Amino acid sequence: MTFAGAGLDRAVAERRRPEWVEARREEPGARALLLSERGVWMEDGRLLLVRPGDGAVFLGVSGDVPVFATDVGADEPASGAPAGLREAATELPAAEAGLVAYAASLLSWHRRHRFCANCGHPTEPRDAGHERECPACGAHHFPRTDPVVIVRVTDGTRLLLGRKAEWPERRYSILAGYVEPGEALEDAVRREIQEEAGVEVLSTSYVASQPWPFPSSLMLGFHATATPEDPRPHDLELADVRWFEPGEVEEAAAGRGAAFLPPPFTIARRLIDGWLAVVQAPGRSG
Repeated sequence: MTFAGAGLDRAVAERRRPEWVEARREEPGARALLLSERGVWMEDGRLLLVRPGDGAVFLGVSGDVPVFATDVGADEPASGAPAGLREAATELPAAEAGLVAYAASLLSWHRRHRFCANCGHPTEPRDAGHERECPACGAHHFPRTDPVVIVRVTDGTRLLLGRKAEWPERRYSILAGYVEPGEALEDAVRREIQEEAGVEVLSTSYVASQPWPFPSSLMLGFHATATPEDPRPHDLELADVRWFEPGEVEEAAAGRGAAFLPPPFTIARRLIDGWLAVVQAPGRSG
């Protein structure tokens, strides 16, 4: 799964000791990814890796190589060029794309939490960059990940797809939404599908997850069976939502037909392709 499986030992116990992290930073083989709000720096289709500086956050150890990440800000390197995370995901091996997602989410959190949410005082990094502490009130702040349910909804034979208002006219995907406070994942599935499409979910089952660094979410993939009533947009988020027959989805997956599907590196596409594999099997349906 793209953006997952960075394959690092995050050294959670060791990284709490500043002297240990500093020793890893000084190792000859230590390397740092370079990122900014414009993306991750790449050169000739590969990650641009440099020696980690004092401000680099520790990501973990890959084999015997300490790996860090640096937010270059406005001080952009002379070589290479920034690539958006979606662009990088199409070019990098899965493990490297997972590393980029990890680094991008962590650095984005640092940019957005420079001040204490409790008293407004500037915060300071701790735990090798995996925590921020307020020296004024003592509050501890940790990176957060927002859970999002993304749902493959079928009525037994058809697949429910929707199009956001800001998307191109023919772009469709499965439906998704943030989990609200105090809400179980299964309840979030039922609520989101009812709110967005007016369709009642009868049953749900978990399928897979994908980190989603835009800026820091965890996509929780579900399969749901629903009643076959006609869907319709119930809020301003969707411009269109409807049932698609297997043949229509197959054409769209092949790059033909009246709809465009999400790119292959997304969990949305993995869920769609998984449904297609089931309904195309002899004697089976979704």
